[in-house]
Amino acid sequence: MMDPSLSLQTLIGDLLAADPRIAAHVDPVNIRAGSIRPDNLPAIVLAPARVSILGHASGGYVVAEVRMMLHLWAVEDGSTVAQAVAGAAMLALMDAPRPDGFAIDDWQRPELVWMRDPAPERTYTHGTIALRAVLRWRAE
Repeated sequence: MMDPSLSLQTLIGDLLAADPRIAAHVDPVNIRAGSIRPDNLPAIVLAPARVSILGHASGGYVVAEVRMMLHLWAVEDGSTVAQAVAGAAMLALMDAPRPDGFAIDDWQRPELVWMRDPAPERTYTHGTIALRAVLRWRAE
């Protein structure tokens, strides 16, 4: 494995899609990887990760810091959908997910920031959840 950040992204997406508190508001099809504003709302978009290689570990392992952003999108209509989805995602990501094929040596609790859509003609709520993890995997 060259870089497990894509595996981590998939693991997080699957975790969020399986959470009934999130699925009550977000169709699992709308939880996806990408880097653009979604067409169907509410949605969670997992942006590509930033990976910093920290070095080698004993036993032929590689260690890297991975930072990832999750973008929560909902229509700003006075409802509490965005808040409910964000709260459920924060709870689901409080503890590190259980990976297969790599290890999570450090997991930083998520941080949430709210912002308005940059296009003023749209009435979208946009929340961003920042994740940080230190991953270890065997270099192949």
